[in-house]
Amino acid sequence: MKTSTYKTAAKNALKGMWGVAIGVFFLYFIINNVLAIPDNEYLWLFYLLMIFIGGPLSIGYQWFHLELIRYHNPGVSNLFSGFTKNYLRNVGTYLMVLIFTFLWFLLLIVPGIIKGLAYSMTFFILRDRPELTVFQSITESRRMMDGRKKNLFVLFLSFLPWVLIPLLLIFIGLIALPVGTTANDPVLLLAGSLSSLVGLIGLFGVSIYLAPYFTTTLAAFYDSLIPADDLESIQTDENTNLVDSTQSFR
Repeated sequence: MKTSTYKTAAKNALKGMWGVAIGVFFLYFIINNVLAIPDNEYLWLFYLLMIFIGGPLSIGYQWFHLELIRYHNPGVSNLFSGFTKNYLRNVGTYLMVLIFTFLWFLLLIVPGIIKGLAYSMTFFILRDRPELTVFQSITESRRMMDGRKKNLFVLFLSFLPWVLIPLLLIFIGLIALPVGTTANDPVLLLAGSLSSLVGLIGLFGVSIYLAPYFTTTLAAFYDSLIPADDLESIQTDENTNLVDSTQSFR
């Protein structure tokens, strides 16, 4: 399938749901920034928060968009589903993916990118295959991405133009500020500060649109890897469980 096919599927799924998707992004963004509050003195606390809270939250964020691409009716509660469904397995998987990717990046950037692409479907698999263990989920992602990593990489690159200008402004600011400090040049300092500020604001503004769009597109890519019969079976089982739980509630 072409990159445009996944993007079109994402746009169709987001029709009428942009408000909810952007609201979930804001909530996700705020919580992640709260988790980053501990300073260097409590760096251990930051790591614990990112693993035990940020991990399941990131998984739930992907599950929200998978729900969106399949059923077009996710709720904000989907963002927190990583805490309510196999929490310990989700935490363990998040940690292992993080460690494996980091170790590959220590070798070289290219192997790190390749392995990152190989592990990219793991969090979606956690939702559809609750019977799999941490390492089985990672292995299944590698299997699904075998021969398809190039397609996903091209998909990632197609979103790059959205962030090029903000990143360029931030980069210019990061260059100008130390140079201006060394040269004691107030004009250069002001220009560097403004460039960084505008770049950061622009990057956040783009992210409001891009984060839901990108993650929904990624969910569409994942669904394309699942055989039609298996996907239909997953959806049938979920609908049956939803009906059963509703009847039990009544």
